[in-house]
Amino acid sequence: MLRIQSIWTISGLILCSALAGCGSTNQFGSQTQNNGNSSVVLAMTDTPPSLVSVLSAKVTLTGAKLIPGDIPLLSGSTTVEELTRLQTDIAYIATAPNIPAGNYTAVTLTFANLSLTIENDTASAIGTCAVGSICTMTPTAPSLSTTVPLTAFTIASSGTTGLLIDVNLDNLLTATMSADFSAGTTVTPFTPAGTGAPPVGAEDVVGQVSNISASSSTFMLTNAAGSFPLKVDNTTTFFQFPTSVTCPTPGFACLQNNQILSVDIGIQSNGTILARNVLFEDADSSDAEVEGMITSTNAGSLQFNIVALSISATGTGLNIGEPVTVQYSVSPQTPFDVDFAHADNVQIVTSGFLFAAPTDLAVGQQVSIRRHSTLPGGQIVADRVRLRSTRVTANALRNGSSIIDIGGLGSIPSIFSGHGVADIQVHTPQLTICSDGNVVKPCSSISLVPVSARGPLFIDGVGRTIIATRVVEKP
Repeated sequence: MLRIQSIWTISGLILCSALAGCGSTNQFGSQTQNNGNSSVVLAMTDTPPSLVSVLSAKVTLTGAKLIPGDIPLLSGSTTVEELTRLQTDIAYIATAPNIPAGNYTAVTLTFANLSLTIENDTASAIGTCAVGSICTMTPTAPSLSTTVPLTAFTIASSGTTGLLIDVNLDNLLTATMSADFSAGTTVTPFTPAGTGAPPVGAEDVVGQVSNISASSSTFMLTNAAGSFPLKVDNTTTFFQFPTSVTCPTPGFACLQNNQILSVDIGIQSNGTILARNVLFEDADSSDAEVEGMITSTNAGSLQFNIVALSISATGTGLNIGEPVTVQYSVSPQTPFDVDFAHADNVQIVTSGFLFAAPTDLAVGQQVSIRRHSTLPGGQIVADRVRLRSTRVTANALRNGSSIIDIGGLGSIPSIFSGHGVADIQVHTPQLTICSDGNVVKPCSSISLVPVSARGPLFIDGVGRTIIATRVVEKP
């Protein structure tokens, strides 16, 4: 049976937690109580197809059990709403506590509700999705469960360990977009915050603030995907907060209910989650932030189209994975700007590259729209258009002193090649985080292999340039 060639690796953590406030249907999952005193972190990766641009993807994990003993790592279900941004990120969500120490030989995983929004850039229809169309598809899955052998997986007493689940969509999906979760799944142990652990976590998680507790240094971040109780400590960095009497310098005291923030989330060695970097986006939630990838532009109509990837609030009438038409103004001009770009907690300078007007819009860019109002049929009016980080995976063709060329025929995602972009220059400033999997390395030593790059994407003459905050070699 024809299989679709792979294009990028998507990484996301699906974890289940003892943290207060975890529900059974959000990204955190629920507590699991067992007679044990160790914790297990689950991580998941998967690889979408190359001949189809996967613009948005989500899947629900409904079960995870260690064998022998059928020890549950997940209670209820956990939906990972946006997988495509995780080509370079790791979405730490929570940790399963009270797992008995011992040796385990396998893990059983059960999935549901795989949903993809694709651009069909192949030469023929895929199911009901016509050539050149953007469609939301729910692949049929004859097998939703798989039991994957584990090699030398031992849980020590009073310890924390992790499992990296690799679901390869190269084997999972057929040319007709049916899915078999028993195909191509491997699981590898790792130690959270230890050697070989992912060097960064989930980045740019946008939501609105509530439940601020100064006594426990915690707050809740809520968006359309769920609620995230986050801890702040003395390693947390705050950016871009406007100064005031109560906020003379950026810090925990600057947090206010209903603010919209962008937060980088990491995991500590004990499995708890932490707000590593906190970036101010908006003073209140009266206008939701809708983040998405640009799929087309129409300057004559003062419009461009996106597929929604993140929504900062619930009840907006919009859904993740939905195509949306954005209306802007030129008189007066809708504000255009570039979001604060940082590698871990240090700013990456993007001066010299413009995103200040509608002429700077390009297909493949990821932007955040401050929504003024919603019109019928998936249309919004923009109060502001802000350039955010795009994630692109393609072959590295050349690695210069500070520039990596990526792309090439059959390598660059078709959302680019279908619009005349054959390759992209990836600029790697001194602070860019480069790694071979989870091992940090100099950017100059990145090999000529498939890589995933993360950073704001600019029009550069007739080409495209990413000012990279992160570059990851793919296996």
